[in-house]
Amino acid sequence: MPQPLKILLVSAEVAPIVSTGELGRSVGGLAKALKSLEVDIRVVMPRYQNANIGLLSLVRLVPEMMIRTVDRFKNTAIYRDELPGEVPVYLVEKDRYFERDYLYGPPGEAYADNVERFCFFNLASLEMFTQIGFFPDVIHCHDWHTGLIPAYLKTLFHHDPLYAPIKTLFTVHDLRHQGCFPKESLSVTGLPETVFTPAGLEFYGDLCFLKSGIVYADILSTESKRYRQDIQTKEWGRGLEGVFQMRSKDLYGVVNGVDYGQYDPRLDPHIVANYTKDDLANKRACKLNLLESCGLKPQVNMPVIAMIAPLHEDKGIDVLIDAFDEMMKLPIRFVFLNDTEDRNTRYASKFGELMGKYRRHVRCYTEYDEQLKHKILAGADIIVFPFQSEPCGINQMYALKYGTIPLVRATGGLDDTVTEFSLESGKGTGFKFVDYTAEAFLTSLREALAVYDNRTLWDLLQANAMRVNYSWVYSAKKYLDLYKLVLNRQKIPDSTNGNGGK
Repeated sequence: MPQPLKILLVSAEVAPIVSTGELGRSVGGLAKALKSLEVDIRVVMPRYQNANIGLLSLVRLVPEMMIRTVDRFKNTAIYRDELPGEVPVYLVEKDRYFERDYLYGPPGEAYADNVERFCFFNLASLEMFTQIGFFPDVIHCHDWHTGLIPAYLKTLFHHDPLYAPIKTLFTVHDLRHQGCFPKESLSVTGLPETVFTPAGLEFYGDLCFLKSGIVYADILSTESKRYRQDIQTKEWGRGLEGVFQMRSKDLYGVVNGVDYGQYDPRLDPHIVANYTKDDLANKRACKLNLLESCGLKPQVNMPVIAMIAPLHEDKGIDVLIDAFDEMMKLPIRFVFLNDTEDRNTRYASKFGELMGKYRRHVRCYTEYDEQLKHKILAGADIIVFPFQSEPCGINQMYALKYGTIPLVRATGGLDDTVTEFSLESGKGTGFKFVDYTAEAFLTSLREALAVYDNRTLWDLLQANAMRVNYSWVYSAKKYLDLYKLVLNRQKIPDSTNGNGGK
């Protein structure tokens, strides 16, 4: 019987231990799904202060381990715990770096020593193999915090026969965060100066962790097929489009999965009445409850349009605001919920003005509310995503499960996970628009409302939506294919794979 694949996921965040957003949820969900596919899956992350540690069986596995490759980092300890689904997780201890109030820095800031913190984490994640007796077939690195691992394997660990067979997959979750530091930081990493070139990890004069992962990993992935295309353009590549173009043959798009455990209308404890795809009668009760909770008049036949999104510029807040007066001429109610703990004061103030202007029809909640999020998913008729960019997104996938129809801009994962509803064929799960303008958004909204007014078409559309399944197991199977692909291909040449440009 063949031995199971040995995969190590390396990430700065892993849910449910610690997660600030989609990165942690993705890694935690993927790990659990890979375990169900009989992969020998393990996870490593930093041991942060106040993290949700001790889930099942926390032990101090390696009391003291010397970091041998870079003297400055000295010693560490490795803890072992388990994620739900019996997935081993290793936690790298270093109070000097991780016993802090925040993961990366106070809101809007970054710790000045982040280069040291994550160099240490990358090296410790590799050096622990000899201590725990586990050498993976593939190391799956996530985002900039792990970007030096592929470079270390091709330099400092290159001649070690225990490390030489290991392949790497580097997943880019979000290009907004790149891990760039002054050139002088190279001395902290222990990497040779030969890697600091435009074909290596130099990025407009800085040392870039994200570029290191892109250049040195054996294979790359993003959170969706469309985002894979987007990041190869000047508009969305954030200066790295040339590198992605050079590595396009090694770049794959895999849509994130979602965990329906807490987002399923059949079982959701946060909604007033549960319902199924075969019986949506109670969705009407959920709509009435949402209106009541928001203090809006309970007119159940008037469509409720919702938006659940962070108060971030790239989430289409400006497009929504530009469209708002025209949108309010339509026979609708509108509910907005901020989907993060962060609060952009400029946008929050603007939403306050709009709610005051249209008090009878609008509610805007700029503080996150978990229970209200569930009520909106179950009680709204249409949920809008006029986003400028979105690597993948999860709320549109949750909305489909609840029979709440997504209206999305055709970008990134939104384009991959929502299919345009066709009046002729009756196929499709939502509505799309392309141009990032208020006019395009309003045109699509009017089309959606026209379908809403046709009960037969709307029932069909809801049925289509609720049949869609984006469980993590499907995404995990795609990643399993990538692991096998990289293990079966010829060895990629050392150093930079011939990539040029910034």
